[in-house]
Amino acid sequence: MLNQLHSSPADWARRLADTAPAPLASRRAAAGPVGCAPEGVEERLAVAWALKDLCYAAWSSEPQRAVRAADALQALAQRAGRRKQALPEQEIAALAAWTAGIAHVTRGRLADALAAFDRAHSTFRRLGCAAHAAATQVPRIMALSMLGEYDAAIACAERTQREFVALRDRRAAAKVSVNLGALHVLRGVYGEAVRHSREAAVLFARVGDHEHSVMADINMAHALTSLGDFDEALRIFARADMRAAAHRFPVLQAMVEEAVAALRLARGQYGQALAGFEGARRRYEALSMPQELAVAERQLADAYLELRLLPEALELLDQSLARFRVLDRPDEVAWTLAQRARVRALLGKSDAAEIFVEATALFARQGNAAGASAVLLARAELALAGAEAGPALDLATQAGHGFAELGQLDARLRADLVRAHALLLAGSVEQAQALFESTLAHARELKLLSVQVRCHTGCGLAMLGRGESVQAEAAFRAAVELFEAQRAALPDAAIRSAFLGDHLRPYQELVRLALDAHACSPGPDAAAEVLRRLDRCRARALSEQMVQAPGGGADSPTTGRLRARLNWLARKAERAQLAGEPTGSLIDELRHTEQALLEQARRERLAGPAPAADDNEFDPAQLQRHLGAGDALVEYGVQDEELFACIVTANVVTVHRQLARWRDVQDALRSARFQIETLRHGALPVAVHLTHLTERARARLRRLHALVWAPLAPRLEPCTRVLVVPHGQLGSLPFAALEGPGGCLAERHELALAPSARLALRGLAQAPAAPRRVLALGESARLPHAGHEARAVADLLGGTAHIGKEATIARLQADAAEADLIHLACHAQFRSDNPVFSALHLHDGPLSVDLVETLGLTKATVVLSGCETGLAEASRGDEMVGLVRAFLIAGAARVVASLWPVDDAVTAQFMGRFYSALRRGEAPATALAEAQRALMDQHPHPLYWAAFTLYGGW
Repeated sequence: MLNQLHSSPADWARRLADTAPAPLASRRAAAGPVGCAPEGVEERLAVAWALKDLCYAAWSSEPQRAVRAADALQALAQRAGRRKQALPEQEIAALAAWTAGIAHVTRGRLADALAAFDRAHSTFRRLGCAAHAAATQVPRIMALSMLGEYDAAIACAERTQREFVALRDRRAAAKVSVNLGALHVLRGVYGEAVRHSREAAVLFARVGDHEHSVMADINMAHALTSLGDFDEALRIFARADMRAAAHRFPVLQAMVEEAVAALRLARGQYGQALAGFEGARRRYEALSMPQELAVAERQLADAYLELRLLPEALELLDQSLARFRVLDRPDEVAWTLAQRARVRALLGKSDAAEIFVEATALFARQGNAAGASAVLLARAELALAGAEAGPALDLATQAGHGFAELGQLDARLRADLVRAHALLLAGSVEQAQALFESTLAHARELKLLSVQVRCHTGCGLAMLGRGESVQAEAAFRAAVELFEAQRAALPDAAIRSAFLGDHLRPYQELVRLALDAHACSPGPDAAAEVLRRLDRCRARALSEQMVQAPGGGADSPTTGRLRARLNWLARKAERAQLAGEPTGSLIDELRHTEQALLEQARRERLAGPAPAADDNEFDPAQLQRHLGAGDALVEYGVQDEELFACIVTANVVTVHRQLARWRDVQDALRSARFQIETLRHGALPVAVHLTHLTERARARLRRLHALVWAPLAPRLEPCTRVLVVPHGQLGSLPFAALEGPGGCLAERHELALAPSARLALRGLAQAPAAPRRVLALGESARLPHAGHEARAVADLLGGTAHIGKEATIARLQADAAEADLIHLACHAQFRSDNPVFSALHLHDGPLSVDLVETLGLTKATVVLSGCETGLAEASRGDEMVGLVRAFLIAGAARVVASLWPVDDAVTAQFMGRFYSALRRGEAPATALAEAQRALMDQHPHPLYWAAFTLYGGW
């Protein structure tokens, strides 16, 4: 019959598999296979074996095709099941059960897979096919291991291997060795894993089984990674990747990419690790492999945790945990719980201890000593972060013993690092230094960059404790140099910022040493060194983003869809609020979509090259050359609760110590902001108290002046223009309204703010363009006065105004690059919960921070005439995330923005004065000061005249 049909069993198998997608399997079970499939029993049996072979062949290269082959075989078996159960028909049923198990594994249905393998095994046994019965147990081993049932999996593997040896099937026995190697990796018995994997790799290479030989290499490299033999592991991974590519095994290529990324993460090569995890994730997604995709997502969360992107890591871990529970993966559930507990503890959540207990119990049930030790180390790190030296030392010691027994050298070194810091915290300085130094030596051998950075920092702290300041400075410099190399490879500004925020200690200690040196020998050179070190970790991510050309590419299709969905949700929520309808579920979906958009955009950057780093060392002397005789820059810093400042003039750099306690400044700033904003909803309700409220606000500002400015006043008194680099919350301080004996600062100085001295230098070197091409947008649907304001600006300066429905994001994107001055009168929203979604609301949607950054401006002055457009969220490392930052990244030379809600009528007067001065050719700082002084006479309360601040330079 086969000759009559002119088709081989393999041909029929391919036709059946290619035309039987999984969703149609149930229909084909009833209707029979597609086309005129062979009717004879022997022919059907031959096709069944061909389908089984096709399923196996496609498992590691085309998982979807393997599933289709299994479904086609299931349909063939069900059709045969309606006939008398002759031996060939029973054999077909056994083959169908066997491949159904493979399909269930691919789909993540592990319990169903085990049941299917058991059916196949028992049927083949009953038919007297011992070899086939044993072969069904090989994928069963994998399913058991994926369920975390390692003891059962090892027992099954050893039993099956004995059967193959008895049958003299060395190739099949080698397959089981691959599985035993993988199981020993999961159990943390890495020496045995290497032995089994090496044996299997040799045997498979001899018989020409490339697929399983590559699998054996991957397992062996995994085990070598855990033993700390990273270079040999990388060599074997490279060999496996080359062979997988040559023989077209995309699943194995994805596994290699993921494994190498994990190795890079262990070594602290974070940029390569992130790219690798994202690459593997994309491969698994394309191959429709939910289990492996979930694992890659969880490993990406591990990388986020290492880089201290904590909310982002938690989001991924929560998603992964839900998937692993559905997929019934207790091993991955345990690891995910352990990492989730770490993140929640670092975020200050109270349930972390309970989650650690749950993870420990799961590891214990699996007999996973590596996992149990990892939990101990995580708890030790958290105890150390809480300054609990005793518990940190005990837990790290236990973890270290566990890792040593398992042969996990890199993990043991991390435990030793925590032990050393705990000893230092407990006052055992010499012991701590000795342990830091020995750990550093081993970390160098293994090229563990993160461990080296922290060891150098620890050595420096220990040396300081022993009074060895010169040696300590060398150690801190070494830590910073290594860290900078790690940081430069990171592909995303938010990641770079978070990572720097977690590694500020060596930078801070170098500032301390510079301050001490200046105290011992004051002078301009010593002061310049304080400034150089103070500014080194300030607004670094912003500085690096500004190195790149302004503007950006269009959204990808995925981010475009997410952004469109986000805008639709925002408009729908706004309409619901206006109608008094409930918005809870809408807001929840909106926030979820925001996070999805951010994560998608981040992952697109992970797949690309790292942006250019701003490696140029800041030179105070170069800044001085850009300052005139009446100019000064003031940069604030905080060291051990002490607020200090560096002042730079054209002639000299000076350091001013002990200005105030930082805590007192923060309290005074909160009090002043509260007092000013008592009028944020209008003066009419409190009109009779306005004089009293004005005096109270001025009193709070006089207090702040005494804390942050009065000690500097003698040096700054001769200066007409002062550029301020604030520290932390000082960014929300209205410096112009600070009041001393001679009046407000606005009456004595022209003021501007900059994120760092490095960026101040960039701003001073890039003077804003004269306002010849003016673009004004007024979104009057939400703010009726905005249209009049935009029209007045355009009329005054001879520009173009777009009002109402014309005030769109699209219009701004089309015209912004050609404008010298951009005036945006619209509703603004500062989002302290997620400052990246702070936005200006134009007619067609919110112009959020990430969209602003892509505008591609050219030395423009941008005026944001909305409420709280100058607010920003301060993060560690003094990165201020908000709309002003976004416009600077987009290429603006100067930005004018507000620190609190502004009165419409007063704002119109303010803008009239400001733009009249600009039209006369005055610099933005001069125009701002003129407008503030004019309004101060009419409206003495600082809410009215001091809201607007200039950023970027004079």
